Amino acid sequence: MSLYDVLGQNRIAELLSNSIKKQRVSHAYIFTGIKGVGKKKMAIEFAKALNCTVNSSDACGHCSNCIRIEHDNHPDVVRISPEGQSIKIEQIRQLQKEYHYKSMESKVKVYMIEQAEQMTPQAANRLLKFLEEPNSPTVAILITENIHQLLSTIRSRCQIVQFAQLDPNSIVKILEQEGFRKSEIILSTHLTQNLDEVRTLLSTEEFAQMRNLVIQWSEDMTSRKYQVLLSINDKIMQSDYIKEHLPQFLDLLILWYRDILNIRLKRKDLIIYRDYYDQLRMQALHGSEDQIIEHIELILATKRTLSSHVNPQLALEKMVLSL
Repeated sequence: MSLYDVLGQNRIAELLSNSIKKQRVSHAYIFTGIKGVGKKKMAIEFAKALNCTVNSSDACGHCSNCIRIEHDNHPDVVRISPEGQSIKIEQIRQLQKEYHYKSMESKVKVYMIEQAEQMTPQAANRLLKFLEEPNSPTVAILITENIHQLLSTIRSRCQIVQFAQLDPNSIVKILEQEGFRKSEIILSTHLTQNLDEVRTLLSTEEFAQMRNLVIQWSEDMTSRKYQVLLSINDKIMQSDYIKEHLPQFLDLLILWYRDILNIRLKRKDLIIYRDYYDQLRMQALHGSEDQIIEHIELILATKRTLSSHVNPQLALEKMVLSL
């Protein structure tokens, strides 16, 4: 593995690699960005690159240092994460003690603090003290989703590295390698582009059931309209998962109608429900483009209504009757 193996973050990989090559590595970094964009993975690859015995500005992934850092088994690379709900002052004290020991086996000692925003005020102030007194060759990496929860004095003493949100193609590539089906990944990335959230959707049986209910609804809407009304009570209001994720349920329905519209407009390459092309094609025979657009607008209006804390069953029944 190398810095460039963190998908979707080539700009950061190049930044860090060049800093090693030009010997301009900062004594402290903040890796910040939303969950699931590769911050922790990049921190590990950076630690490997700093200590690789084969490559000069990246990790080879095969030398002893790279292998042990990858498996969290290197004495000069320390990872800290919250104990319970917070990172405590005792953890930072221990880290500070480690700071003053000479590197045992590697070029650079590296310390990673995960969920750094979870430091207690005492821990944060303790960390600040030794960030003000960097002991080279040592690099600290603070990993956070909420950089503004860190002390401004800590932020000012670190080089801030902002991670970009992953693009859908990167998410598809990552999750295909994990064994998920491409068509299901593509559908999920239209609901969220957070890698961890997409992975959760794909691994949740209730989400699959909700998706199947959307497809069943679309079929019943053209032939057995009464069945759709019955299913609101029987299938939706009886499911804690669907009730909790009603906006997502409606998003899935919108995507279905958007696919029908794209078929009518002969834009097959934009279809999201790729495994259900035949059903979509049959439903595209009913109604005009304007009617399909009206359906989508109606579902969007229902989604807005639900955010106003109205009775969800009544809102869904009204929507179905209008559809």
